[in-house]
Amino acid sequence: MDPAVFPEEIWIKILLYCDVPDIIAFGSTCKYLRKTSDTDYLWKIKWLQLISKVQFKFPDIKCLQLLSVSFKAMCYRLHMVVTLGESAPFPKCYHCSGYTCQRNCVEGSSSRVVIEIGNKYTWVITPHFGLRRHFTMFGIPKYNTTNAEVQTQVPSNASSSGRLKKIDSKSIARKLKLLGLSDMTSAKIPRPSGPFCVFCNPVKLYREKKRLGSHQNDVQRYSSTNPIYEQLFNGYCTDTVEVLGIPNVDVVSPAEALLSDETFPVLKTFVDHLFHQMGLTATLRKPNAVLMFCEPLAMHPLLRKQLLHYLFQEVKVARVCLVPKPLAACAMLDIETCVVVDSGALSTTVAVVIGGRVMPDRWRLLPVGGWHVAHHLKQAMHWQPKEYHQIPISYLDTMAVKERCRLSYNIENEEPKRGPARRENINLRVDSYADYKQFWRVSLGSELFIAPEMMYVSLGLPEVIKEVTLGLSAELTQDCLSHILLTGGNTDLAGFELRLSKDLRELLPEHSPILEVKSCPGTHSWNVAMGSTYVPLAVHPDKTPPEYLEGNPFWLSREEYVLFGCESLEQ
Repeated sequence: MDPAVFPEEIWIKILLYCDVPDIIAFGSTCKYLRKTSDTDYLWKIKWLQLISKVQFKFPDIKCLQLLSVSFKAMCYRLHMVVTLGESAPFPKCYHCSGYTCQRNCVEGSSSRVVIEIGNKYTWVITPHFGLRRHFTMFGIPKYNTTNAEVQTQVPSNASSSGRLKKIDSKSIARKLKLLGLSDMTSAKIPRPSGPFCVFCNPVKLYREKKRLGSHQNDVQRYSSTNPIYEQLFNGYCTDTVEVLGIPNVDVVSPAEALLSDETFPVLKTFVDHLFHQMGLTATLRKPNAVLMFCEPLAMHPLLRKQLLHYLFQEVKVARVCLVPKPLAACAMLDIETCVVVDSGALSTTVAVVIGGRVMPDRWRLLPVGGWHVAHHLKQAMHWQPKEYHQIPISYLDTMAVKERCRLSYNIENEEPKRGPARRENINLRVDSYADYKQFWRVSLGSELFIAPEMMYVSLGLPEVIKEVTLGLSAELTQDCLSHILLTGGNTDLAGFELRLSKDLRELLPEHSPILEVKSCPGTHSWNVAMGSTYVPLAVHPDKTPPEYLEGNPFWLSREEYVLFGCESLEQ
């Protein structure tokens, strides 16, 4: 039937009874219906229909027209926020009676949830300052390639004729029995259990180990890995696979997924698990709740948009703030202009902050961190008895070992001129499901200061700090060099602060009187997460889209997302 048989007014009348996704799909059928379904009048009426069913506060039609917003896009976002996933009702605030609270109501209640995804640990701060920790790893079972080929094999005559034929299972079983292959009829091909947390889900972990155990001769068939996941492996992931004895599972890092737009499903699955495991979904839907998401400076721009769509449409949060990690350390000490050195497990970020903003062209990402201290300690194990060679690197990257390590003020004064070096005995425990020895007593001597020295030299921090501050005005240079903030677990190494101060004074003698290196208070591993609770709430003026400025915190409420989406991120 030619759709032009009906006038446009009739089609609009019909479409008003349809859901928003159906109207959009309807417009993809032909040019005439695309033109009809894109009519501004249709989407204005649909918008009025949708807002009559919810209690959110939006400007009237005249104000929205002045803002030049897309009614079609607004209808789609509102429809997804209301209908996608669980259809739980949106709670109402007891104080202001709103469904998304204003600034005074949010600041008056301890309703912030903070998520900081690090390379080793993910830190979560719940309302009323409850601090929780989770390993930044997730398991994705592999498919047995041979079984997959058997299951997907199609008879050639069926494919050539284009018709599907029913196969009599009894006749196949009878033929296999005659051939002496009756065991194949009763054998069940185990299926992967889907993505899961290898630390929080022992049932699925046991199931995957059982699946591997039932095909011990086919271990090599599980070796093929999705190319997308290969970029998400790090040393902690590799060690976890070996320690747990699960070569049929890809253990990936969600922290690495933050750096690529193709790996958002991994990040989404991990964040979903955190919300479910810690019971945060209901809290985030409260009108006075704020999700503070600490983002690395190298976070992919497209992934930032995907994250916001997921949080508002599926999790249905009330308000989100994306906080660049260096700003969290600044907020904790109430400093607006400084240099932040954030040295974590696998990488170190050096960033210049001016006026409460991370300057886009003045930060560097160095692929060296605390893991590399443990890596150098592992290399030293090759001088010890052979049984010590199988100690995983990640088990040398623990507090029991790191608290004995030190970064020397002067490496030349460390080695005694006479007699053997003093050695320290360290007890290690490896919680393993594989053939690892569980209890170890490791003896370490000069390795305790040589390994940190090798890590520090490869960092080249003094030169990097000089590079990122080069070209600043004399006043800004003085402000930055007099406020060098250290954060991140790697800076917990004994002597780190003193050594960096000494090397900076030797490299920049003209600034020696003003140079000051200071550490953030508390445990450095969770400084970023705790500092995010000090970031002040920003509320945009009514009827204006939120402005995104690279290097600044980005605030977005539920209503602002419905009205403007993520358009400001595209500028």
